[in-house]
Parts: sequence; structure tokens; C-alpha cells
Amino acid sequence: MASFASGSLHIIGGGLAGSALATCMAEDGFDVTLYDEAEPFESRWTRGMHTAPESHKTAEPEIFYDPSGLVADFFAGYSEIPTKLIRPAHCVMGLKRGRRKPAIVSLDQGISRALISRRISIAARAYTALTLWQQRSTSEENRLDSTFSSGAFDSDDKAHQPGTYHRDALTVLAEVLFSMPAHRCSKSLLARVLVPRLRGMLARHHEPVFAAIDPIILNDIALPALRERFLAAGGTIKSRTKLGDIDSTSDYATDLLFEDDSQIVLNPDDAVVLALHPKPLCDAVPDIGISPAPAHRRCMTFEMRKPFAEPQALLVSDDIVRAIYCNRRHLQVSLNSSLQLQDTQNADQFAQLVWQRCVWLCDQYLNLDLQTRSDNADNALYPNHLFINAEAPFPEMTPGMAASRQQLRAPWKNVFLCGDVFPIDQAPGPAALFSSVLDIRHELQKFFA
Repeated sequence: MASFASGSLHIIGGGLAGSALATCMAEDGFDVTLYDEAEPFESRWTRGMHTAPESHKTAEPEIFYDPSGLVADFFAGYSEIPTKLIRPAHCVMGLKRGRRKPAIVSLDQGISRALISRRISIAARAYTALTLWQQRSTSEENRLDSTFSSGAFDSDDKAHQPGTYHRDALTVLAEVLFSMPAHRCSKSLLARVLVPRLRGMLARHHEPVFAAIDPIILNDIALPALRERFLAAGGTIKSRTKLGDIDSTSDYATDLLFEDDSQIVLNPDDAVVLALHPKPLCDAVPDIGISPAPAHRRCMTFEMRKPFAEPQALLVSDDIVRAIYCNRRHLQVSLNSSLQLQDTQNADQFAQLVWQRCVWLCDQYLNLDLQTRSDNADNALYPNHLFINAEAPFPEMTPGMAASRQQLRAPWKNVFLCGDVFPIDQAPGPAALFSSVLDIRHELQKFFA
């Protein structure tokens, strides 16, 4: 709880991280002001097929990795929010190399457990577990090897190379969890994400480690409920206020300067939280010392006639498709990061190619018939779709970024950074975002104590 001597809290950014943190701090009794350059509490997820392709929010999959259930636990504290906002998602990894027999691995009970348990002998399992644990402490510059064949889908190129399925699995996980080419991902960072602690390496999760969010419920019910809670707790919202610059002394931020020429003078006991997308964050505070390269997530969304009974995800070592997310009435398809798109390539032919590959993959690995769920208008060969080549909600980690981001701190004692880029040893995404909210909430309580 806040003391009578506590200063004010200024949260810059009205996205999911800023709104969640603002609501928690206001309910803790602090004086909180939320600054949002757009509409309050805007969501990072698309509302189906109707979001503009240039918006990075369209690139966020509705199914995400959350082994600790942080997202569901946060919203469970609000009785007015339906429990079906967050649902467990069944996830399978399909590995195939040339004409070798495919490997189908269920990831529901834990990724590291699945990678180890798929090995046949006890010695092989022990070796795999030891290798994963040792990779945690290797150099951050030690990158993953991209083992995928560049040949045709059913070719025998590298098909008989021994021991490749495990490396293929790590490559798939790196590209899915970090939305970047695997050869740019740190081996040690991926190992720490998959094996956060020794005791949890073989732990069996009772709930699937992947979860699905319903963006309609999120936008129409959950986020307005957060806003009402925030305002009822005494919080203040200042809309359409975009941060321009921060004045400071050597140790403390002293003034917040906004682009509408307004200014907020900070007292010594005031705190500021920057819950911004990395690009505007680095523009406002260049002293952080990073210049993120935009991560582009190329994906396609197909509209289904019949909704899926339960959320499902398929991660595959395919030359076209990297991941397929089945949720509600949409099929979200993340494309292989190494897939070369020609400017002259016919859009209809490409959509047909991706759709046919998804139909085959879902039939092979999920026993799911997409044809009966699709509604192909005018005898089209594929359903209504949207192709998205957009900026992802977090930056691509250039060489060295994986190590440096764990030491990222604001250059002043009264400024804190909140978002899914900053939690240590976690893949960017909704779970990391709420982990950051919990961490910053704890740090602010110590700051105001």
C-alpha cells in the first residue's frame, strides 16, 4: 500500500502493459496518471480480418507460450471478465526431413520435457538434458545453426543426416518464440527460455504451456473493465499525449515534455514508467543505448466458415510454413523467415500454395480437415485471406542484443521500463509482458516505500 508521503506515478503508454500496471498501482493506493497517445487501453491483437495490414498489432498470434499461466492469472483477478478470454491451447510440433518418417511431438506438458522424452534410450535422454542445461551458460554470441534444407519439401537433401530432428526442433522454436531467423538467435538465451531452472526441466505441466486469447472479449470486455477499475481507483487518463523528450539531471528525470507542448514537472519522489514500443522508447530515451532493428513477421490469415472447437497450434519444420494457429474462425499462418518472396509472384498463386500446404500439414499432424471448415467463395481454391508483412510488436535482436537487453535500464533512478522486451530470460510475448508488469510493480512499491 502507498504511504502518505508517496509521490505520483506517471505511466507513459496506454497499451496492454501500461494499462495493466496502471490499474494494479491505482488499486494499491498510488496516485497514477496514464498518458496515451491514442485511444486508452488499445489492444495489440487484431479483431480478425479487419485491422490495417500496416499495423504491427495484426502480426501478433492469438496463441502464445505461457508456461506459468501469467496472463490467465492476471485476468482471473477480475470477476467481470469472462474466463474464456484465456483458454488452454493444444500445441504439436511436426518435424520432417525429406522422405524420412515424420516426428510428431506434443508440447502440452512442457517443451524441454517433450524434447528430452522423445529420445528413445535413457542415455540419449540424459545427453539431451545435459546439453540443454550446458547451453544456458555458453557465450551469448553462440548462435543457433539453421539446419533446414533449402531444397524442395519432399527432397532427400540432408534427409539422412543423423541427429538433425533435435536441432530442427530448436530452430523451429527459436523462429516461433522470437520471430526472427534462427541463425540470429542466441543458443544460451533459447536454452534459458526452455529450461528456466533445473527442477523444471522434466516437470510435467498439468495445463498446456500454450494459451489462446480471444481479442474480441479482450477489446470489448476485458480492457474496458480494466479502464473502469483504474478510474474507480482514482486514476487519471490523459489521452493523445505523445512523449517527446525527458529532461533530467545526472541521476533523476525532472521534466516530461510532450509533443503538444505540454510539460510535466517531476518532484524528487515521483516515478515514471515507460511502457512504450521499443522504437518510440529509443526515440524518447536514446541514452538506453539500443537501436532496435524492426522485426517483420510475415503471416497470412485465412477466414474459416466453421469455428475451431478448441485452440490448436502446429509448429513445423517446413520450407513455407513455420507455425499454424487455429483459433475461433481464423487460421493464422506464420511463414518461414527464410522464404523468398518475389515481387513478381502472383498473389493468388501464393495464397493457394500456402493454403494447400496448411491443409496437408493440419491433416498430417493435427488430424484436422481444413477443407470442411473453409468457405471458398465463387469456387475459389482458398478461403478469404489477408497477407501481412508487418512490423512485429518487439524488435529483432541483432547480434549482441540478446545479452545486452538483460542489462537494459533507464539512465535515471526514478524511471522504469515495462514491456515484453525487458524480462530476463524470457521470449518476448504476452507472458513476458505480464512478467514485466509484476516485476515493475514490485520495484515501484520498493521505490515508494
